[in-house]
Amino acid sequence: MNLMSPGLDVLRASYRNEKQQPELLKTGEIYRLNFDHMLTSNLFRAGHRIRIQISGAFFPHFSRNLQSGESEVTSSRMCPAHIRIYHEPDHPSHIDLPVIPIPR
Repeated sequence: MNLMSPGLDVLRASYRNEKQQPELLKTGEIYRLNFDHMLTSNLFRAGHRIRIQISGAFFPHFSRNLQSGESEVTSSRMCPAHIRIYHEPDHPSHIDLPVIPIPR
């Protein structure tokens, strides 16, 4: 088993607009999130697989996310995360993986 992580692109949705203060998400609203800070390239050989992981938190690698909207420093109240990924004509979720041919 090859456990390889070519890069992490982490975005806390409440900071999606890169502002100092969080902008909490509203239940039932659909938000576009762009992950555009990935590595510039990686070589995937025949037989390699790609895994995309989407989660409500990534503790202890990044600061804890209580999903409550309260400060992760001063609060201990936790709420469950509900993540929905849309894939329909009006909300076409997708991942672009450009292919660059290897010169021979």
